[in-house]
Amino acid sequence: MKGLNLKEKWSRKARSYNDLSLLAVLGALCGLFCGLIMVLFYAVIYLPARYFIGVDVDAFETLPVEWRVGLSFSACLFLALIFTGLPERLHKVGVPYVVERLNYYNGNLPIWNAVVQFFTAAIGLIGGLSIGKEGPAVHLGATLGGYLARKAKLPQYGVEVLLACGVAGSISAIFQTPLAGVLFAFEVIFLEYRQRYVLPVLLSSVIATLVSHYLIGPLHIFSIDSISSVVLSLDLFLACFALVVFIVLLSALFLHTQKLLWRFSDVSVWIRFSVIAVVTALAAIYLPQTLGSGYGPLTDVLSGEFVVYSLFLLVIVKTLLTSLTVGLGVPGGMIGPTFIIGGLAGAQVAQIFESEFINVALFALLGMAAMMAASFQAPLTALVAIVEMTHSSEAIVPALFVIVLACLLTRVFFHQESVFAERLSYIGMVSSINPFQRYLRQHTVKPVAEDVLLLSAQLPLEQVKGLALSVVDYAVFKHVEKWYLVRRSALLDTLQTLEFGPQPWLVIEGERVLMDLTTALESTPIQLIDEPDSLEAVLSWFQTTGLPEVLVSLPDDCFCLVSRQRLDQFLLEDS
Repeated sequence: MKGLNLKEKWSRKARSYNDLSLLAVLGALCGLFCGLIMVLFYAVIYLPARYFIGVDVDAFETLPVEWRVGLSFSACLFLALIFTGLPERLHKVGVPYVVERLNYYNGNLPIWNAVVQFFTAAIGLIGGLSIGKEGPAVHLGATLGGYLARKAKLPQYGVEVLLACGVAGSISAIFQTPLAGVLFAFEVIFLEYRQRYVLPVLLSSVIATLVSHYLIGPLHIFSIDSISSVVLSLDLFLACFALVVFIVLLSALFLHTQKLLWRFSDVSVWIRFSVIAVVTALAAIYLPQTLGSGYGPLTDVLSGEFVVYSLFLLVIVKTLLTSLTVGLGVPGGMIGPTFIIGGLAGAQVAQIFESEFINVALFALLGMAAMMAASFQAPLTALVAIVEMTHSSEAIVPALFVIVLACLLTRVFFHQESVFAERLSYIGMVSSINPFQRYLRQHTVKPVAEDVLLLSAQLPLEQVKGLALSVVDYAVFKHVEKWYLVRRSALLDTLQTLEFGPQPWLVIEGERVLMDLTTALESTPIQLIDEPDSLEAVLSWFQTTGLPEVLVSLPDDCFCLVSRQRLDQFLLEDS
């Protein structure tokens, strides 16, 4: 028996490592495709602008004013036409939609919604609307991961692993920050860290970064050469505290402006997008640095091209313009704009606190980290993203100070969750499922499955006698398109009745003597279902039907028995 137990344990571990190998291969494939899709996304956005306009798509301030206004109106017109012609179900895109499909639809993301996300986001970015590339990237990567999982017929936990691979891969390819991509998937999408998912997700993230780096080249967001060393002083932390207060107020303004605008989601898309077009056109005329999602304005600040008094106005206008654009339904991201807002806010604070210990580039960096952390409640993602984008660890201590304090004050004083979580809450959905559901989703039927013997409805007596050597308790047979469950011990007991003479269940076929299972003993009809994705689906089936047991069809024409009693015992033991 000890040998059997050791063999069973080894087989179970072998299966788990085989699962990990499969997930690693699929994760690598997901990372490859995520990198390629993000490169295509870049090409669709940047190449037309460079060809027709002759400048980068984010350098809108270099264009004549009529071009800036014309692009913004054209983008809103095209987007209104597209959404008017599309069915309502295809209007849902972005990070909140990914979380919704993960929590309520087992991670099943429709392909056509991703196609809509790809082209509508590209139109908005080319038109200079104040949105980012990151939200669309997350949607595209998550859809790709979910698609690969469905094609591979993975169980629910495998779907979630591949979805995390897609999210991490897309963020990594957009920013070329592999570790921040992994943390973003866990902090923002799943709202928890999952150790069993880490290896495939890391692999996907690294491969996506390599693909992006090879095809696009290194992405230098902005230079921080002027940060040689950070001297921790009282003046520095006083300025950091002032920055935190500024960032917390900005993040509150960023969210609550959107909340006000969510009320108008049922208003005609023509009215909403017309408002966006007019406001964006005004910004294009008077403050073109607020257009797009690029880091041009922040680079200009660090190079000294902006005067001090214009920074505060730029920060407020950028915050309100992005909130207006996203809040009224343009399908774009928010991470890039929050980086710009935070960086400009940090530069403004640095210019106010003139000191030898306070560097403009350093505070731009701190503002970026604090604004992202406060807006999305993703402290580690913000910290690691900044370190990876700047290739510098000089600012870790003050960055941790502003990140933690910004997140804390945002939660305590404004009771504010992530922007994505707030959006889901506004429409009556939760951003994370309860731990019990999560636990059920992480398990397949294997822990609660019992082996069954597959028998013919008429069984040779020699085979019935051979059942005495089996250790399997149950057997099933099919009769008139229905499945029946019998106990092995009951079959053996029925066989013993031959001692009292011929039985009515005996069937003679030539030289063979058979037992007719349909008349030999009482058998219980049992329903047959395909293998569920997770124990959550099994529990839901039992609750819906009220039946005590079910026959599950496994790959390779195998079957197993799952009972409600066995499921309850498993849950009680693991609780």
